[in-house]
Amino acid sequence: MGGRWTASLGQRMVPVPAVPGARLVCADAGDLGRALAGLQGGSGRPEPDALYRAYADEKPLLARIRAREGVADPCAAPERSPLQPPRAPALLLSAASVPLSRIMGLLVALAPGGVVWKPAPGAAASAHLLMRVLVPHAGGRLALLQGDHATGGLLAKAMTEGQGTLIWASDAAPPDGMDACTRVSARGPATDPRRR
Repeated sequence: MGGRWTASLGQRMVPVPAVPGARLVCADAGDLGRALAGLQGGSGRPEPDALYRAYADEKPLLARIRAREGVADPCAAPERSPLQPPRAPALLLSAASVPLSRIMGLLVALAPGGVVWKPAPGAAASAHLLMRVLVPHAGGRLALLQGDHATGGLLAKAMTEGQGTLIWASDAAPPDGMDACTRVSARGPATDPRRR
């Protein structure tokens, strides 16, 4: 939170698919509350050029981690996202298959309004490294929550309570209860549910 690693309040653990024997602690409602409060307290402004440089500097290591995660992701140049920062913080849920170039485009585009990112457990390691190098340049506007579908459900609930705008980044359809989210495919353009 605020560019610092903070121990999770959650107690549930799930395996990290790419690392035998490794487990990650799933964020709970308290963790989401801390993340949202941290974004509201963020007084700085994201530095897009510095964010892009930080990503570029780590591309070789990120690509190796992605390969270990079982994803052929060259960590290409960030894709410019057409999405604009919503009024409430963006609550980004992403599948492991979404290229980091697309995630980077989303994080940079949405950071001015604040972003809580919950990647799939299969992308936990690359997400952790990416956020570690980005947060010093994000003005307190980025937060990472690790977890599973139950953690994602907390973000969906936060959306229904008006605490954020849910963005589902995956080629798979969003789970029940996430119908009103903005969708971003792993390879195609973003879609807004109001335009369906």
